[in-house]
Amino acid sequence: MKSLNKIIKEEYIKFLKENYDDNDVDWNYFEEQDDIKANIFRDFLYNNNPTFTKHIPWKVIPFLRLKKIWEDYMKFGFVRDTKGVEIIEKIMVENTVKINVITTLLGHTSQNPDEDYKEYIDPFIDEQIRCYFQKPVDKNQLQINFKNPSKGYIKPKGTKPCDVHPFIREFIEENITENMNVEDIKNKVYDEITNRFTWDYTEDPKSGQAYISDFGLTPLLTLVSQLRNERKPENILVIIDRMLNVAHQRSDLANWFVEGGSHALSQLSGYGDTGEDSSISGSYKLSDYK
Repeated sequence: MKSLNKIIKEEYIKFLKENYDDNDVDWNYFEEQDDIKANIFRDFLYNNNPTFTKHIPWKVIPFLRLKKIWEDYMKFGFVRDTKGVEIIEKIMVENTVKINVITTLLGHTSQNPDEDYKEYIDPFIDEQIRCYFQKPVDKNQLQINFKNPSKGYIKPKGTKPCDVHPFIREFIEENITENMNVEDIKNKVYDEITNRFTWDYTEDPKSGQAYISDFGLTPLLTLVSQLRNERKPENILVIIDRMLNVAHQRSDLANWFVEGGSHALSQLSGYGDTGEDSSISGSYKLSDYK
């Protein structure tokens, strides 16, 4: 059964498609963003560690491959490693969308993230609490064979075993009191799980800060839109270079895209100490990409 939030999103996209020219809106981006958001929540909820302190999986561009592609382009004027450019493009798009999603979910935009939390976290907690309070079935207890009473009594098959996450079980047992009802317990678990998402899962373990950005996200999203409309490897490389120019201005952003971060990007031919120019895309101004 679809959640209300999912139905609203689908109807909103349907409305946009009916009222705007297809060339004006990147419909695939909306779907990709929703897919990445869903994958983030699924990984956090269903693939977490026993203490619920797992960090979000994060992939960055291998610097040596990036450097070789840059040097080949400067030397020959075209891209030889087209597969490498495809890999780099995928990482640039996915990481930008992830940063955008996390920035929104942690309340750093005008959008209200509460519905997203409820859509993904509520069903997980409901199932966990149901499993926690589920009474075991005695398979030795006979019951009537309602489908064929003439065959006499049968042993119950029982219900499918529930797996309560060890963190959830321990948290409930440490916090439950006699005067609490199920809704009270659910609210406590919900608050704790959302806190784990905020303070553990979305945090970069190297820097100790969340994968959010109030700087550079708008130009990065603008360039992602341009990137998705390009097919020629040389043009894709130029847009990637511009995106890395944006990331180069902040060490946190650079570290989230390229192995070695800003220091590595400074080694690329044409980059100045502050990353404000590039031998590929030329002079750089942040306002150019807003």
